Amino acid sequence: MTYIVTADLEARVSALVVRQILDDDQSGAADTTAVTRVIADAESYVEGFLRGNYDLAAVRALGTGAPNEVKRLCLDIAVAYLWERHPEYVRADGDKLFERARRDLVDLRAGKTRLDIVASVEPAANQGGVVESDNEDDRTVLPKLFNADMGIY
Repeated sequence: MTYIVTADLEARVSALVVRQILDDDQSGAADTTAVTRVIADAESYVEGFLRGNYDLAAVRALGTGAPNEVKRLCLDIAVAYLWERHPEYVRADGDKLFERARRDLVDLRAGKTRLDIVASVEPAANQGGVVESDNEDDRTVLPKLFNADMGIY
């Protein structure tokens, strides 16, 4: 399912920063388990917003070829997680980065923005809905009227 890999994370914040934050055993290299966990957590967070609007199986099938917007959002969340772990190494405000990514995900979920592709992963533009009354508190179902000259309304 992975949309981003270690190289994407290193391109965003540098290999040195990834190593400084995720080298728990002091071996001189980022721990594979820690890197995998950060990436998996970021991707699952993003998928939580994609679920319901997008076919996750189709998006997951794209893997690292996923839409750039999915990758960007995963990286934003992953960097925010790195910042939470060791803010002294990340040259960004993790809280602001996380909130911006969350706003972008909320907009994506609401249909205000779309993924940067035209493919079967995109949901239909019309999300559907019926308006029966302009008064949201009025749940009364109106009876159908019949007029011989006009038909059923």
